[in-house]
Amino acid sequence: MNPNDFELDHDRTAIGQRILDCCLREDIRGLLGRSRIGQLPAELAAHWPQPAEPHWLCIDHLGGGELWLPVRAGGPLQAWSALGDRWLRRQGEHVELEQGYRRWLEHLARGLDGESLALFADYLEEADCAVEHRRLCRAAYATHAGGLQRILDEPDWGRRLLGIDRLASYLDHPFYPTARAKSGFDTAALQGYAPEFAPRFQLRWLAVPRALLEQTSTPPAFWPGFATVGLDPSLESSHALLPVHPLTWPELDAHGLPAGCLRAPHAALAVEPTLSVRTVMCVDAPRWHIKLPLLVRTLGARNLRLIKPSTIHDGHWFQTVLEALAARDGQLGARYLHVDEQHGGHVAGERHLAYILRHYPDDLAQATLVPVAALASALPDGRLLVAALAERFHQGDLLAWWREYLDLLLAAHLRLWLVYGIALEANQQNAVLLFEAGRPLRLLMKDNDAARLWPARFASASPDLAPRLAELRDERICVDGARPLAEMFCTITLQLNMLAPLEAIAAAGLAERASLYALLRERLATALDTLEDDGVAVDEARHFLLDAPTLPVKYLLSAGSLFSKAHSGAADINKFYGYSAANVLQEAAPCPAD
Repeated sequence: MNPNDFELDHDRTAIGQRILDCCLREDIRGLLGRSRIGQLPAELAAHWPQPAEPHWLCIDHLGGGELWLPVRAGGPLQAWSALGDRWLRRQGEHVELEQGYRRWLEHLARGLDGESLALFADYLEEADCAVEHRRLCRAAYATHAGGLQRILDEPDWGRRLLGIDRLASYLDHPFYPTARAKSGFDTAALQGYAPEFAPRFQLRWLAVPRALLEQTSTPPAFWPGFATVGLDPSLESSHALLPVHPLTWPELDAHGLPAGCLRAPHAALAVEPTLSVRTVMCVDAPRWHIKLPLLVRTLGARNLRLIKPSTIHDGHWFQTVLEALAARDGQLGARYLHVDEQHGGHVAGERHLAYILRHYPDDLAQATLVPVAALASALPDGRLLVAALAERFHQGDLLAWWREYLDLLLAAHLRLWLVYGIALEANQQNAVLLFEAGRPLRLLMKDNDAARLWPARFASASPDLAPRLAELRDERICVDGARPLAEMFCTITLQLNMLAPLEAIAAAGLAERASLYALLRERLATALDTLEDDGVAVDEARHFLLDAPTLPVKYLLSAGSLFSKAHSGAADINKFYGYSAANVLQEAAPCPAD
């Protein structure tokens, strides 16, 4: 076999198993609810190319015969997990060994309506893209990762952060199976603009009539001038410059260019992509990052990476409110900083003609910034980055780091939830840890435009800030009750930022899984007791986190990829949940891998 063919088969199998696992986790088309677990019938065992596994899922309600899938009990966030991407299909007397996500999705699509079939076809393309991009990114790791072995020794904090972001980019999303796909990026685009390939490029610029451009403040001093980008300087009186990502540049006409806008002939301002891909770091001003629209889809075929103008204002709203809370609440002030997101702009409300500028705090020279997404990344010597961080900042005691990390996340996010009615969508990319010798671990927050907020609780805790609630623009932010806050906490803070690193640490053999879960339960109980001692009502957290038999799971395929909103009932495809995860926070609950 050609080595490239072998690698492609390896990537296809890896993506296939991730898809099967996600389908089981979300009970797609009743895979668990309408099927049964049992032993493989003796007459089928001869068709399996190895000794039969003890547990099999018999799926017989989709049409086209019975599917017998080997499974194991448990797994992060799910009751049963797939053992590979192969299964047996029996139709009448005929038995066949089948394999791969393409055939699997064909079975799941049987009998669906036309709209769903179209979404399944789109997802199949996304899966193929994920396989190809996984292969390309593994090759990029072999080429570029060697320079990241000593990234923690990089003297400049901004270059350290960029290198750690790059290291994180080689690691797949913990739960969304085809997150590796950047749909809309061909090979050249991936190599020229994705962080895995360490590119450096210059932004394009659009001269926009000032009457059409809404900016929240004055652009920074390093913004290029009109002459720099090849335009007549006299235009400055009537126009302003808008940055455009080079990949979006050739698509502007097709997506609409308002009258009076002029394309600048020259590119300017050297940048490098961060983990976000569409957020770039300014090479000569590394404290500044620019978030730009990209005509690319990630985490689902309908998740186009544009910038909704309301997010410019809502993100800055949460920045200022979180800073105000930290200034008056010592329990928060000691735990986080926030990136300044005051400046941004958009052209006449167009989502593909917008940007957000982020300015990092001034006192980070001695700090090492690590997004949670990077913790489980592998250094070239095989160690996880979290192990290297524990050696450097916690005298090699990884469990001491784990305890401090849990205490930090729990103290900050439980207090925001239970005292102020705020739950942040601080996912692995946006939750950034501040490691600094001689100082406790802290959080650096950013990009909080998609939080959930319970106005009644917020107003009760901060009556002087309550009038500001009217400034929020996205109506989905405000909720009426505790459940949306609990769901956000469970699916983001708990599952993405605690359970995913925990499972990676255990899988690498750095600590016993049972010990890690025991410490999580202990620190959660302590955090709730501490809040209660301070007079905070914690019953709802105990109800949602400790008493409930199952925890919510973000259903990514059900709402974001395979089914329409009409079919799934999802009001927001990024916040659609199913209560199917065993509650690992209960003392009697086994570890997911047990």
